[in-house]
Amino acid sequence: MSAIPPSFGKTGILRDLSSATSKLIKSVWRLSSHVRREDRYSGLEAAGSNISASDSRITDNESAREIIEYTKSKILSGATLSVAGQANQTQRRIISLIQ
Repeated sequence: MSAIPPSFGKTGILRDLSSATSKLIKSVWRLSSHVRREDRYSGLEAAGSNISASDSRITDNESAREIIEYTKSKILSGATLSVAGQANQTQRRIISLIQ
């Protein structure tokens, strides 16, 4: 008795081994493809999160810039009114001294 049945023979075993190897290679390729897709998805998800955070920072900076400009405008307006008031007082004092 032989360990290999005569119907299979060496050629049949090699053919089965070749087929199994091909299936294994295809399965590994599909799995690695899936892993690459998952990595890309994770990368896109991280990129989306980074873009959202950047947009938030830009919006915060723009708001801060507007507040700074508004505050600067108010300070300059107040200073202008103060200088104008002091100039009027100086003119009145000079006129009262002259009289």
